[in-house]
Amino acid sequence: MDLHELLGIYVDKFGEEYDIDTVTLTEDGEETLIDLVKKAISNNEPISKKQIIDLFGYDPNETGILI
Repeated sequence: MDLHELLGIYVDKFGEEYDIDTVTLTEDGEETLIDLVKKAISNNEPISKKQIIDLFGYDPNETGILI
């Protein structure tokens, strides 16, 4: 299953407020995101904001904006 299929399942399960915008990721980053999404789906728990920030980074000049 590819990343887009997994993200579709993830959003269907947890709702639009947990949608993750697609960004350009390295292969390692994409694999990490796939693992996080699979774990969230199997544990029935959305990915935490901290995990997303750790993966994508955070811009302190834009409150709440992930980069």
